[in-house]
Amino acid sequence: MKKDIFEYRDYKSYVRDYIKSQPKGGRGIRMAMAHHISTPVSHISQVLNGKSQLSLEQAESINDFLGHTSDESQFFLLLVQIGRAGTRALKNRLSQQAEQILEKRLVLKDRLGVTQPLSKENQAIFYSSWLYGAIHVMLTIPQFQSKESISDYLGISLKRTAEILEFLVSIELAIPLENGRFGVGTSRIHLGSDSPMISKFHTNWRMQAIRSLDKEDGKSDLHYSSVITISDEDFKKIKNLLVKYIEEIKLIVKNSPSQKLHSFCLDFFHVNGKN
Repeated sequence: MKKDIFEYRDYKSYVRDYIKSQPKGGRGIRMAMAHHISTPVSHISQVLNGKSQLSLEQAESINDFLGHTSDESQFFLLLVQIGRAGTRALKNRLSQQAEQILEKRLVLKDRLGVTQPLSKENQAIFYSSWLYGAIHVMLTIPQFQSKESISDYLGISLKRTAEILEFLVSIELAIPLENGRFGVGTSRIHLGSDSPMISKFHTNWRMQAIRSLDKEDGKSDLHYSSVITISDEDFKKIKNLLVKYIEEIKLIVKNSPSQKLHSFCLDFFHVNGKN
C-alpha cells in the first residue's frame, strides 16, 4: 500500500490505491473483496468509481479483508461515515473527529524519538508469543517488510500481523517506511537471565524447535540431543567452550547479510528429576 489509511481523508481513494499497489495491479482484488462482503463486484466498482457508498456493515467486512488493526478499523469506519453523511453539518462534525484522531497520533509519533527499555507491561506483550520477536527480526530482510509478505510467510492473518507491527512501532522496535513498508527501529532489547520473562522467551523458541522436527522440508535443519554422564570439571569445560562458540556465532550473525529467518537454540544442563 502506498500510504497508510491515516494519510487519507477519502476511503474510496484509499481502497483504490490499495488495489493498485497489489501484485499484477490488483487484478482479482475487487472480485475477492466483493465475495468477502457478499456483494456483486459491480457494486464495488460503483462505490469506487461512482457515487454509491459502502454500508457500515460492508465497511466492517472490508476492515477484516484488509487486515486493519483496531485503530485502523475505527478510522476507516469514520471515513465511510463521512462519505455517507447527508448534510454538510454532519460531514464537518465527523471530519473534526477524524482530525482529533490524527492529532493524537502525531503526539505518539513525537514520542518515538525517545529510546527507553521496555516496560514490564510491554515485555509481557512482546514475550507472550514468538511472533513478536520473529517479525521484529524479519524486518531486516527487504522482502519481509510489508504486512502482506509477513502474513503470508508466517501463515497468520493480516489483522494479527498489522497489530503486531503497530505494537512494534509503538515501542520503537519498528519504524514505518514509504509504500506501506516497515523497518527495524532504533530501540534494542536484551533479556537478562534474571528476568521473570526469560522462561517464557526460551519456551517460545523451544516450541518452534519442536515444530521444526515435523517439517517435511527440514532436512537442512540441525537438531542434536544427547544424554551423557561427565564430571563437574568437564561440565564447566564444555560450558565454557559453548559460551565461546556463542560469542563467535554472534560475530558471524552481526556481519552476515539478512536473507532468511533462523532460530538458534542451545541447551546444556544438569538433568534433575526433582521439581
